[in-house]
Amino acid sequence: MDEKRIISLLTRRAAGELSAAEQAELRELLADHPDGVYYEEFVRELWIRSPQADVVDDVGVYYARHKQRQGSSLDFGSGPAGGGLFRRLLGARRPVAAGVAVLMVVAVVFWVFRGVEESPSSGQVEIVAERGVRKQVVLPDGTKVWLNADSRLLYDGQMETGDTRNVRLEGEAYFDVTRNKNRPFIITTDKISIRVLGTTFNVKAYPDESKAEATLISGEIELTVNDRPKEKILMEPNEKVAVVDHPVVEAHPGGEDEKRLTLTIGSLSKVQVDDQEYIEETLWMENKLMIKNETMEEIVPKLERWYNVDITLRDPRIRSYRYTATITEENIGDVLGAMQLIKSFHFKVDSNDVVIY
Repeated sequence: MDEKRIISLLTRRAAGELSAAEQAELRELLADHPDGVYYEEFVRELWIRSPQADVVDDVGVYYARHKQRQGSSLDFGSGPAGGGLFRRLLGARRPVAAGVAVLMVVAVVFWVFRGVEESPSSGQVEIVAERGVRKQVVLPDGTKVWLNADSRLLYDGQMETGDTRNVRLEGEAYFDVTRNKNRPFIITTDKISIRVLGTTFNVKAYPDESKAEATLISGEIELTVNDRPKEKILMEPNEKVAVVDHPVVEAHPGGEDEKRLTLTIGSLSKVQVDDQEYIEETLWMENKLMIKNETMEEIVPKLERWYNVDITLRDPRIRSYRYTATITEENIGDVLGAMQLIKSFHFKVDSNDVVIY
């Protein structure tokens, strides 16, 4: 049995980092190796009991701390077959083998923890969800954040002590902010800024896209367009604000260029998928990608982020093809194959490179 791979996938699932392809791989591995489910309980227990602040550089020291917390449940010696967490997980394996397996699990969980937070500069923390990955993290103040693919969140060391809790977002994220009326939570993106006390909402602000969106699920938030700092929008639940950055318009020959923004306030959208109702703006959290009457040119960046691929469109006519679909666990080849049946084109997938012609 490929124990290391199963443990790695279980840990990535606990961290919210599993891609659709990895989810399918994990299901197949567990189906082929039923004994692998014994690791699931330990990974879940270790993950829940081990906040990021407890992570240390020495895996052995970390394991000793964990063993001390568990007490007698870590007994690998003789005794009733049902006694102790690891006896339930590892059955009749020899103590040495069991210890090695436990340390392997701890090492994998430790490795994933180390990948959750990186410090690009002193006093600042960066959390990255790479292309093809969606990630869930808990900030030092208790705020829960779900990051969509190709997104990053930055915060400084004053998250727990400053007058405000400041973060910067590039990409898309769903926030469940811990309420603190004395210390507002402030999110800054390239186009908009959001000030909250405690609420749940979604923000989409990829640097390479002209549109930034904020969707409020519950609570109350104050939104400001960065280029119009004096204009503040107080959003209510089920409202959505979109800010579109239009192409630069020249004010007059030889003069300065003028930026034109369009601001739209509306309501969030609900969609039916497999006989269940979802909020369209947060459908990505259910591992579903929504495409709604969009051109191939608009769809390509979404597919690149979702599947961690680079797509080249060789035939300019294909750019205007329009599609509506909800993508779940299909791979990129399946998706393009289905799209191909609606509008004729050819494609080739070579590892992470995709050519459409």
